Amino acid sequence: MIFTKVTEDLWNEIHQLQKEAFQAELYEELEVLISKWQRSPESCFVLNSSTNNVSAYLIAHKWDALTPPVLNKTLPTVSPSGPILYLHDLVVSHQVKGQGIGSMMVKHLLKIANIKGYEKILLVAVQGADRFWSRQGFIEMKGEYDCNSYGSDAKLMFMNL
Repeated sequence: MIFTKVTEDLWNEIHQLQKEAFQAELYEELEVLISKWQRSPESCFVLNSSTNNVSAYLIAHKWDALTPPVLNKTLPTVSPSGPILYLHDLVVSHQVKGQGIGSMMVKHLLKIANIKGYEKILLVAVQGADRFWSRQGFIEMKGEYDCNSYGSDAKLMFMNL
C-alpha cells in the first residue's frame, strides 16, 4: 500500500470524505483543514484507490499543548515547536473499510513522527472511535481537558513515542 502526500488538487475529495465520515456538527470548513495541512504537510497523506480517487486520508499537525485545538477553527500561521503531533483526522472511505487501512495509516504516521522527533501523539476520539484508537496503542487521558467542541462523547487520547 502506497501513501502519498496531500496536494492542493486533492482537497475537494478529502473534504467530501470528511463529510461522509462525520456527523454534521463534527466536519470542518475546507479552509480549516487546509490550515492544519499547511502547518505540517509532511505528516498529512492519502491513499488513492485503483480509480485514482482518494480512498483514505490522515491529517496530523504540530501542536504544543495537552488541550486539543478547537474544532472548525483555523490554526494560527505561527507553527509551534513543541514535541506533540496532533492527529486531527483519519478517514477511510466506505468502499475500502475493513481492509486494515486505518491501522496501516497509523503505522505510517508513527514512522514519520519518530523520524521528526515527536515525543507524543495526541488525538480526540469521536463517534465511538476510542475502541479503534485503543487497539492502536492510544490511552485515554484522565483529568479535565477541554474537548467540548468535539461533542459530548469525545475522548482525549495520547501515545508516548
